Amino acid sequence: MSTGPRKVFSRNQFLRLITERRSASAYGLAVIAVCGLLGISQVLPNGPLITAVALIVVYEFQKRLDQGVPMLQLTALIAVLQWLVGPILNYSSDYEYGRYQMYVEEGLYFQYAMPATCLYVVVMLAVGSSVLQKDLLRFVDRRNFVTIAVTLNVIALVAAVAANRVGGSLQFLFHLLSQLRYVGAIYFLFSQHHLRLLLAAASLAPLLIGSLSNGMFHDLLLWVAIIFCYWFAQRKWEFKTKLLVLSLAGFALFSIQAVKLEYREQMRRGTDPSLVALMVEYLTPGGKAWESDSLSLVITRLNQGWIISAVLDNVPEEEPFADGETLKNAFVASLVPRFLMPDKITAGGRENFRRFTGLQIANSTSMGISPLGESYANFGELGGVILMILYGLVYSGCFYLAVRFVSGHPTFFFWLPLIFYQAVKAETEFGVVLNQLSKGGVVAVAGYYFIQMNFPARLRKPVMLLQSRRVSGAGRPA
Repeated sequence: MSTGPRKVFSRNQFLRLITERRSASAYGLAVIAVCGLLGISQVLPNGPLITAVALIVVYEFQKRLDQGVPMLQLTALIAVLQWLVGPILNYSSDYEYGRYQMYVEEGLYFQYAMPATCLYVVVMLAVGSSVLQKDLLRFVDRRNFVTIAVTLNVIALVAAVAANRVGGSLQFLFHLLSQLRYVGAIYFLFSQHHLRLLLAAASLAPLLIGSLSNGMFHDLLLWVAIIFCYWFAQRKWEFKTKLLVLSLAGFALFSIQAVKLEYREQMRRGTDPSLVALMVEYLTPGGKAWESDSLSLVITRLNQGWIISAVLDNVPEEEPFADGETLKNAFVASLVPRFLMPDKITAGGRENFRRFTGLQIANSTSMGISPLGESYANFGELGGVILMILYGLVYSGCFYLAVRFVSGHPTFFFWLPLIFYQAVKAETEFGVVLNQLSKGGVVAVAGYYFIQMNFPARLRKPVMLLQSRRVSGAGRPA
């Protein structure tokens, strides 16, 4: 029996079908840009300007939240929270912050941070590319997804064990391979297995166990947030539901930050702390979470600006501008393996932190000065703003190219976080971001092709992809 004519889409047509390429509202982008430029003159209070920017970014994020993982919008949101919202809360409160104080006056900080952050955000939201997840996945045969996920988890387990037994470039390679468990979690999530949610959670179990054992929750929160975005976009949601989800996520983040110091202190004393029990103890009415010490701690954890302000205070008075030196080092380090350059920069940010802030941290502490701080450390206020705009263009451009690749290789959509997750963070420096983009990109593409060769996830039959040059007048399919 005839099933009717098959639709034949060119690659460009399929790209239009599965991607959302509209930028943020022109009015919203204009407001963010104006707020940033007003920050230079400091003629208006910073609080209302930052509130307006934050609300627009949250609105743009929630718009894309049920389409597919909104990587650019999530990056913009984290940047605004850590570079603008956290600092204004610090300046506006009377809490004691110790060494985590703001090291320069409010006006001096925001006359750089406002334009640099806002224009960086405008560039990303203007590109705005994201994948329409439902439209993409309805064309994909998912029968091999469980097998693929199991394979990726086995590779990740072996790599995690091997990473502790080697050094240099091989250690970073095995570290990247160990992250395949998160790609496996996404394959589990979209498989048709009746235990897919439990299996996806099992892929994240080593990360959860590691976070509980060392008291470090940053990677756990980020990966859970990214994978949650994949799950959430399986259907359309009402605005009030998305607002509720964002509120609950904010409360969960506040809860963990409020108890994290006590959790680590109990671990140092040799006790066996319960994260859930501490959260209940701290968050009940009258609990410690509502005391000034805990609230100041939460603001400190949100505020990346204290490090940036230390850079503003130290450069160029005590340390001269780097004039692009750290960018050159970052670029070279991202391309050249360590066995060819044993003295290249190391991950963790300690070298730049000590050099540009003038503050000291332990060798075991990882603390970066962020792209915002590194941009200023190299080129000062105006040059730093320009560099942040260029960084936003490069990052959003790379993401757009990855989305184009997805149009011909649909399940590569699951591999995108492996490339971009370091760029999402607000505290990582250029060296870490470029290293992840380059080497993470190689691992993602190689891993994707290895999986496709052995466990192909083919397109379902209403669609055949042809080269776009064979189809003229390509438009969005009905």
